Amino acid sequence: MSVWRCHHCDRGIFIKHSATQYEHVAKDSIQVDTIFPSNEPNVDPLVPEGIAADYIEAAKCFNISAYKASVVMARRSIQKMCLNLGSDKRKKLWEQIAELKAAGKLHPDLADMATEIRFLGNDGAHPENDGLDEIEEDAAKEILDFTSELLDDLYIRPEKIKAMKKRRESKS
Repeated sequence: MSVWRCHHCDRGIFIKHSATQYEHVAKDSIQVDTIFPSNEPNVDPLVPEGIAADYIEAAKCFNISAYKASVVMARRSIQKMCLNLGSDKRKKLWEQIAELKAAGKLHPDLADMATEIRFLGNDGAHPENDGLDEIEEDAAKEILDFTSELLDDLYIRPEKIKAMKKRRESKS
């Protein structure tokens, strides 16, 4: 085990690695087994697998400062959410968001969040004058957080409420 400093956040981390006879070797010279604390993102199992995978990839991109990729993957997870909730796959994402909002499946505030993520994600897919080169950590973090809120609102919270209601009804 060694104590290192994270090059991204500048905090101390523990690294479990293969033995080396030199204490000053570069990370590339050793076999890293595990890094603590782990920045490995996770998603509640209530979130459908494909959506969860895209969100996790967005979070992993964020963790390595790949902010453009993070925003694009967040947008992709939004589109998968729309499709999972029954929007028309032939429509564009903005139409799918509007469709879900009109059907009452997406709260207006969340629809606005999804639309903002869509704008930046779309820009990432089309590099001409997209403004994505200016994406900084704060903006990418905000988009990742909004995407997490959407996952919570659309998949996790409703199931938790159902479970709570079921427990209450079983006691009566």
